[in-house]
Amino acid sequence: MQLRLNWLFIMPFNLAVMILCTVPCGGQTFTNRTAELVPGLAGQRIAWGDYNNDGFVDFLCGNRVYRNNAGTGFKDVFAVTDEFGLDGIWADYNNDGRLDIYAWDSNALYRNESTAEKAAFTKVEMPAISARNTYGASWADYDNNGFVDLYVCGFQFRNASQPDAIMMNNNGVFTRDWEQAEPFLRTKAVTSCDFDQDGDQDIYVSHYSLQPNILWQNNGSAVFANTAEAYGVQGHYKPGDGHAFGHTIGSAWGDVDNDGHIDLFVGNFRHNWGDGTQDFAAFYKNMGPGNRNPDNDWHFFRNTELSGANWQESYATPALGDYDNDGDLDLYITTVYPGDSARLFRNDGKTSHQDWIMTNVTAAAGLADMGKTYGAAWADFDNDGDLDLITDHKLFVNNGNAIPGESTPAKQNHWLKVHLKGDGKTVNSAAIGTQVRIAIDNKLLTRQVEGGTGAGSQHDLTLHFGLGEHAGPVNLQILAPGGASSTIKDVAVDQTVTYVVSKTASQPNSD
Repeated sequence: MQLRLNWLFIMPFNLAVMILCTVPCGGQTFTNRTAELVPGLAGQRIAWGDYNNDGFVDFLCGNRVYRNNAGTGFKDVFAVTDEFGLDGIWADYNNDGRLDIYAWDSNALYRNESTAEKAAFTKVEMPAISARNTYGASWADYDNNGFVDLYVCGFQFRNASQPDAIMMNNNGVFTRDWEQAEPFLRTKAVTSCDFDQDGDQDIYVSHYSLQPNILWQNNGSAVFANTAEAYGVQGHYKPGDGHAFGHTIGSAWGDVDNDGHIDLFVGNFRHNWGDGTQDFAAFYKNMGPGNRNPDNDWHFFRNTELSGANWQESYATPALGDYDNDGDLDLYITTVYPGDSARLFRNDGKTSHQDWIMTNVTAAAGLADMGKTYGAAWADFDNDGDLDLITDHKLFVNNGNAIPGESTPAKQNHWLKVHLKGDGKTVNSAAIGTQVRIAIDNKLLTRQVEGGTGAGSQHDLTLHFGLGEHAGPVNLQILAPGGASSTIKDVAVDQTVTYVVSKTASQPNSD
């Protein structure tokens, strides 16, 4: 499949996961404040986005847009009623500075024409695609022309598999550039990331029904090749055993071990029957460049899975975020069968043998007994520096993060939020695809602006870094789509900073 690519830049304006089942050592908890802050919340998928540019992130859920009232609550301000609904994701497709909605369940684009007084979204005609009943999509500028494109999942309709599709965006006008050829695979979710740091957006496609997953690697010349098997993220298959791969529902990119390379979590639904060869949900470590064997560069190493006491049959949507501001990404993952329940795993670093330590803190964090849901996404909606969560049609407010062992509430982990704006000419105005790195304490924290994650959900586009006990200024390395790099020095922590990203430099926002 061929996609034309250009380049952009920025302007400042054997490892294994160790899963433990213990209680957290800090006082971190979440409080369900749905009834108070957003009564009547319903729907599955969650997409956070600041549609009115007031600095307080709003969200889309079900067929409704909810406006954030300066962190004090939400108001239902826009809804559509059609055959499917408004499950979707945010990006600024026409680079006018306002976030628009792509509703993937109805292949509908809603252009943001809101004013300060009223939310308004106008439906825009999109190219026809063959798929119906799609399960998600991903925004990314695959050809680096400064406008975000779309990858749309096919999945199935009336038990028949449907093709995925790519729609390319040329100056705000979409064309269907590619549609999957038969045999169609059953795509549950898709998420994009420049995992190999070559300046272009790659695509990870999650497949259900014991089918192999796909890693579409972009070669920088608008050509994508499926390298999932070669790079170790296709799933595991044993010929002749009667079962293969997994039932992947959602997947998520994130630098789990703070080495500056973005890793992958694959959320596999796994039945407990047959000969036990279906894949568990698992972390995959990105090996990065400079390996002793160059053939391993940018390949993935399967750490270990959520198995044993941590296995649940119906794991679905993963959401990575640093909820306790200790500097590393934690995992929240939903379930979709009765009797199963979502879990929160705190990332506690790694052992002397480099094993990742993930601790189940679900109950202690106040997130026990969730219902079945495909939706989960993180955002700091009240701008207090810690991540809040919407899942299972509930809003959970983060109560703050005490440093483990400290009893004084004022002693909290530090943080930094980085809001990026593309120049709208060489970089899409939402800066989707941009990566930011912060080097502290022998770690290289990495975050990316994502155009969709998990299974049809989306985190806040403003990047959030927990910094632990690091209180001094930090330096930011900003990597624009296209691979160009800028450095912002001596940035004070515990604040939100805004930079404009372009092909030539990054600079503070002047608004």
